[in-house]
Amino acid sequence: MSLWSFLKLSVSLWLLRKTVKAAGWLLAFAVVIAAWPLTLVILAGYLAAWWRARPPAWLRRAAAWSLIMPPVWLAFAAVHPARLRAAAVGPVRAWQHGWPYPTVLGAVREFLVFAPVTVPAGLGLAAGVWAWRNYAITTGLAGLTASAPITFDRRQWTRQVRTAKALTDAPGAVPLLTRGQKIPVGATIRAIGHRWDPVFTLPATALARHMVIIGATGSGKTNLMIRLQAGWFTAALDAAWAGTGNRPLLIVLDCKGGPDARRKAARTRRLLYGAGARRVAVWPDEARLCLWDLPGRDLAVLLYQMIDTGTGNAAYYADILQAVLTLAVTPPCGPPVSGAEFLDRLDPRWLRNAWSDGRHPAEVARAQAAAKHLPDIQLRFATLLDRLGPALDGPGTLADADAWYFILEGTSEPSVAEAQAMALTELAAHAAAAPYGQPRAILLAADDYSAVSGRVPLSNLYERGRSLGIGVQVSAQSWQGLGATEDERYRIAATADGGIFVLHTPYPEPLTQLAGTRRVLETAHKLVGNSWGDEGTTREQRAWTADPDLIRRLDTGQACYIRRGGATFLQVARPKPSPLTLLPPPADEPPPIQVPEPRNEPAPWPGPDTPDLGDFFRPGAAR
Repeated sequence: MSLWSFLKLSVSLWLLRKTVKAAGWLLAFAVVIAAWPLTLVILAGYLAAWWRARPPAWLRRAAAWSLIMPPVWLAFAAVHPARLRAAAVGPVRAWQHGWPYPTVLGAVREFLVFAPVTVPAGLGLAAGVWAWRNYAITTGLAGLTASAPITFDRRQWTRQVRTAKALTDAPGAVPLLTRGQKIPVGATIRAIGHRWDPVFTLPATALARHMVIIGATGSGKTNLMIRLQAGWFTAALDAAWAGTGNRPLLIVLDCKGGPDARRKAARTRRLLYGAGARRVAVWPDEARLCLWDLPGRDLAVLLYQMIDTGTGNAAYYADILQAVLTLAVTPPCGPPVSGAEFLDRLDPRWLRNAWSDGRHPAEVARAQAAAKHLPDIQLRFATLLDRLGPALDGPGTLADADAWYFILEGTSEPSVAEAQAMALTELAAHAAAAPYGQPRAILLAADDYSAVSGRVPLSNLYERGRSLGIGVQVSAQSWQGLGATEDERYRIAATADGGIFVLHTPYPEPLTQLAGTRRVLETAHKLVGNSWGDEGTTREQRAWTADPDLIRRLDTGQACYIRRGGATFLQVARPKPSPLTLLPPPADEPPPIQVPEPRNEPAPWPGPDTPDLGDFFRPGAAR
């Protein structure tokens, strides 16, 4: 074969390929123009998903909802059987009269005639086109430059955040509770490994387990916690009124204290009143509890734990202290009913008389042996009870209110706050395990618990809550704030079967590791000069499910929810009372129990948002 023949054959084949390709493009263009109603729906759906940065699932759900249109069209046509045939050939006639010179009115009429078919089909095809676009850009199969996947992801995130903020700002878009006992948290920004929904919701049962919230100061952690607590309370109260659950008891420990804690208490109280609560008690400003209502053995253990006994040679005195407490708290006459009575019992004569009934010679011998140490023990406990103040000396129980907000001054007085936290968690455990009284559904929320976790590790709180059926919600400002050791932090985070919320924090890697990784495709193209070549490689890689760098860049109010190998980024909605969540109390509801007013304590802080508590804390109430 001559060179000229080879050149003619090569040119002919090249022209044939180009002709076939051009014919294919012309045929596709003709189909697109001919089926312009369908093309218009596809283009509109694609642009809407691109502009609002919605996932393909959004278009698929819209296509599924629009499937109602063909049956409705057939139903209307079936009302007049004589017109059924005319309705069936209507689209064909509209097509015939619309070409080749369609008018605007005719085009609108033709679009409306074809709408029952073109809308579902167009939205479904738009979902497929948008899914392919996301896949092609993410894997590197499309894009003019090598940085196209990074640029596309950054722009999508910006649009997703804009759409989520617009949804959370819409009135009534994110209430406190929705159907199915689900708690709306905020608008979904991006979901990886989780089902996507415009509004991210949690089942109320998720808060009945254990949950961890990590976020630096100013990240919006308080709004998130208040929304979750109010949503859980609304769901539990709804279940109680329906007869399918117990009355809720919300216990909030604000361990940092200070004026900011009072403002958060006022916000929480207003929201809970709007959710249907009748009594919300703020401790120690407006209500009190009685520590001495605990059973004798439990009270003795708690009092022993509240005293720092030391180590080494001090273990001898620790044994004496424990023996004295057991003698003073568990005599035959019963445990003490107040702090003053407890201090009076730390006396050699009282202990001998209390146990000298002839049946407890061993206890009498122990009281005589510890007699010389009793003045020192009495002095230590007198100092402890004086520092704790009268707020734990009664009267009052956790059953007296629907919700308790405890303010512990963990920042200014950490040792006192630690002792108070030990006492309050013990009272909560006693309320959950008490065989008498009305059973309650309990959620114990500890905000900034790291301020008091030196004496009460969070792992102990989690384990006790799990055994007693109490939902525990713990928040900290950093990973290190969850515990004193790395092992304790992982014990807390790994057992948070209710999920982990991570807001802006500089060190999210230990938490994002719990979400694991996912398989992605990484495509590399061969570069020839200034353009892409025809060769390349694709390989499977592992990527973070919850990207730690993305978490570091989260703005205020944005969070990442991690659970069961998936991650959902969301814009938390600011909690507001909603009339949709108010339910009337049942007619046979017993009259509310009045929480007594504290004795010798300062009045509640003044403020324009402080509700009138005259109906809840009446002077002269029974003590």
